[in-house]
Amino acid sequence: MIPHQFHQDIWSHPAGTVIRVKHGWYDHVAMLGDRAVAGERSVMAFSAQAGGFMEQTYMSFARGQAVTVEGYLGVLPSAVVMHRARMKRGQVYSWMAFNCEHFVRYAHGVDVESPQLRQWAFLGGVAGLLTLAARA
Repeated sequence: MIPHQFHQDIWSHPAGTVIRVKHGWYDHVAMLGDRAVAGERSVMAFSAQAGGFMEQTYMSFARGQAVTVEGYLGVLPSAVVMHRARMKRGQVYSWMAFNCEHFVRYAHGVDVESPQLRQWAFLGGVAGLLTLAARA
């Protein structure tokens, strides 16, 4: 569970601040929103479960797990980042082409990439090479 003090301090970060939570084998990233939802800080996320963009409560995003504050990417003003994020409403989630990491980077106007996807691709390549070497 998220400590009460941290839950209160979450309002001290600007809208657009990137946050991260562990989901088993991968991390899910999103951004703190500029609104309150059901009395809580909103989180703007892009997830497979939602099929794309969603705005949810902070506690719904956390799902009882520890949340890490990653910081603010880029130099765009918060209002611009929020606008760019909301422009992705209606875009379909794709693990390969546009996932949560792509989403937060797009919203901030920085290079759109997915470090986790790159890491998984590398590990898959290594596993493939090891399999081929074992058969030789």
